[in-house]
Amino acid sequence: MLTRAATQRAPLARAAKLATSNGMGYAVFGVLTVLLSLSTALADLAALGVGLTLVFVGISARRLGPRLRDGDADAARALARNELILLAAITIYCLLMVTVVPATSTELDDALKQTGYNFDMAGLARGFYAIVFVITLLYQGGLARHFRRQVPLAEEYVAQIPEWAREAVSSLPA
Repeated sequence: MLTRAATQRAPLARAAKLATSNGMGYAVFGVLTVLLSLSTALADLAALGVGLTLVFVGISARRLGPRLRDGDADAARALARNELILLAAITIYCLLMVTVVPATSTELDDALKQTGYNFDMAGLARGFYAIVFVITLLYQGGLARHFRRQVPLAEEYVAQIPEWAREAVSSLPA
């Protein structure tokens, strides 16, 4: 029974490790994004929103990872949902940067024209945000799918493995 418990817990433990490590990265980048957005103009309210979302998702992932490792299907659902929330926040930010918020300043455009370079900085910025959107769609969407696939594994783990075996396996070093 202990071997079976360890075998069934292994994919949950890997997903939990991914959640907690991603959560740390999200939280760090979220705090940095918030600090940078506070030090600039009001146009960065969208960046502030993404930063706060990153902090929320990061802290949640660090909290939910250990619960997933122990077979909590609701933690897997919440991790998937939070990845979709982050995907939505970054998507909205990219859309705003491409459509509403000017991608470059007139000072930068003027400085480039004075040096003789004739770059379409706004076009480059739109391309950059399109790439960010595609990467986010693949990464956050993939993680949401990955965590959602852990739900039946967690439910099966709790249903098929007795509590004493789950406790014994969880007390072993990782």
